[in-house]
Amino acid sequence: MSPEMAVIVATKDRAEAIRKYALPSLNRSEYRDFVCVVWDASRDEATRAAMEEGSWEFQLLYFRAPRPGSSSQRNDAARYVLEAIPSVRHVVFIDDDSELSPDALGGVRAAFQEEGVRIVNIRMKPVAPPSFRRRASQAMKRLLGMNRHGATPYLYNYGGDDEPGGIEVDWASGGGMGVDVSVFKELRFFFLEEFQRFGGYALGEDFAFSYYVSRKGFGRVVNSREGYFLHYAVGSARLDVENMAASKWYNFHLLFDRIYGKEGGLWLRARFKLFMCAATVKLLFRARSLDVPAVLRGVSAAREQAAQ
Repeated sequence: MSPEMAVIVATKDRAEAIRKYALPSLNRSEYRDFVCVVWDASRDEATRAAMEEGSWEFQLLYFRAPRPGSSSQRNDAARYVLEAIPSVRHVVFIDDDSELSPDALGGVRAAFQEEGVRIVNIRMKPVAPPSFRRRASQAMKRLLGMNRHGATPYLYNYGGDDEPGGIEVDWASGGGMGVDVSVFKELRFFFLEEFQRFGGYALGEDFAFSYYVSRKGFGRVVNSREGYFLHYAVGSARLDVENMAASKWYNFHLLFDRIYGKEGGLWLRARFKLFMCAATVKLLFRARSLDVPAVLRGVSAAREQAAQ
């Protein structure tokens, strides 16, 4: 076995999703020189059964995760690939509920042929036609000059439904992200496991990982020229409101400090604080909850942890 590419799927308790979306899409891939590594932290054997029952026409390896958590699972799987499959030059991370287009992996490989590219973002397309609210949001972003897959100085990340291929971007989505092995071997940079402090779902770890590489000038992050993925957002393993508030507050303050250190001026820090307050309140709308005390408890726990 000497594949050029490894596709890593870190999963937990979502056998139906990986059976329905991730693995069948890999079966349809036009690019075939890859191995898929499933790193499973499930509490039962359903995911293993889904793999064994399928008629998969690609190399497929299954491992029980020694440590649960989206960041630690991705890191452990990447370290396994680096040690056990030295032929691999590029690692692609996808979610179990991501469906790759047939040309997606080929698009990733082509993008890595360009000079200085360290990370490739596979473009995400909407599963359903955009709603009026989503179209209005996209129009507002274009009006504000947010016409690319980018990030503001205070770490608000944004993207569009129909982004051009091949353009330089600031960050990549963990639902479809290609990483050159030099990021792990030379930069010695992996997903931040501190992002799992308030639950196994490491909110924002994909943004933190990719944006740090681009922001610090370690290499280019680009959109793949061809291919896309659909994200079906199964979401069964997401956090409750309290842990989600704690995770969002803690993780993005941690990222802000890692990115800027003492460089961030008072105005930048003030905008970041305002953004974080608004983002935390927005959790109530996204969760369709009025549990304000849970949000306050989460923020309080995050602040206590950050002060240690």
